[in-house]
Amino acid sequence: MKKSPEITDATRNKLIQAFCELYEEKPISKITVKEITDIAGYNRSTFYQYFKDVHALLDYAEDEMVAAGMERVSTIQLEAPDFNQQLMLRLSEALQKHRYYTVLLRKGEVSSSLLEKMREHIILVMMERYHVSEDNTKAVLAMEFGITGMSTILMQWIKKPDELSVEELGSLVQGIWCNGLLAQLKQ
Repeated sequence: MKKSPEITDATRNKLIQAFCELYEEKPISKITVKEITDIAGYNRSTFYQYFKDVHALLDYAEDEMVAAGMERVSTIQLEAPDFNQQLMLRLSEALQKHRYYTVLLRKGEVSSSLLEKMREHIILVMMERYHVSEDNTKAVLAMEFGITGMSTILMQWIKKPDELSVEELGSLVQGIWCNGLLAQLKQ
């Protein structure tokens, strides 16, 4: 008998949540399938129905996190005057929805690959938003600079989300992007 998509998603999410709990405490190289399945309440064969190994689970979780963020980003009107603020708001909403995934961003050994996946998607959206051609090297480099800064701000906010509201975070990014870093330092 074939499982319903809801059951399949729930099982996969429980396995990912269990992985994230373990990953909070130790490096990925020390996490075993048995530990994941013990926490999730499944047996090892269930794990292997969904993932080849722990690294495949991590890849899946990263892809899901990026997809959730990009789904939210796709709702922003490209010509909105507060586009950058909306971008940060949508990304933070996606993180709040998948709160247990934030451990993937807080841990250095994974965050660089996850950030690279996010950057690849966001750069395309930003280039479309600002009508930047891939042939315009200076503009592409400026975009990379801005997106790296936005990623870093988001990463720091994830570590201490109570220090700034999501709206304040979005406003900060909008201010830096539109008015420059020095203007924000004077405030």
